[in-house]
Amino acid sequence: MKRFTVVSDGYNIEEVNRFIDIVIKRLEKEHNDNLLLHKKVSSLEEELQNEKKRVLTSETKVSEAIMAAQNTSDRMKELAREEANMIVEEARTNANSIIHEALLTAEKTESEAVMLRKNITVYKNRVKNIIKAQLELADELDKYDLDR
Repeated sequence: MKRFTVVSDGYNIEEVNRFIDIVIKRLEKEHNDNLLLHKKVSSLEEELQNEKKRVLTSETKVSEAIMAAQNTSDRMKELAREEANMIVEEARTNANSIIHEALLTAEKTESEAVMLRKNITVYKNRVKNIIKAQLELADELDKYDLDR
């Protein structure tokens, strides 16, 4: 899983954008591969149609060959659809994992920020109390006449 650098406002935007660009490129590649498969299926379907026209005038064995080619084409289309669905499902799963991890990290970061705010408040109060005590001590010293 990708981990992003945490900066003062959240995640490093450049890292997140680079990561998103990588995911987009992968999805575009998968989409292009899917388009190529669809083109191949379309080409095979067109080839099958042309073959059917020639076979209509041929004997019964040629007709059986066409049926076999049709079955093969249907199976190829089904396999292409199944592969496309698996690719989409895998992309969804990966996206969900990334989002889940990002949400967990955001929660942790928010929790740490709240803790830091509390610690800063406690520290400020301690510093104020120390300064107040020092001022009171200085006021006490003013009461004593040092010139005598």
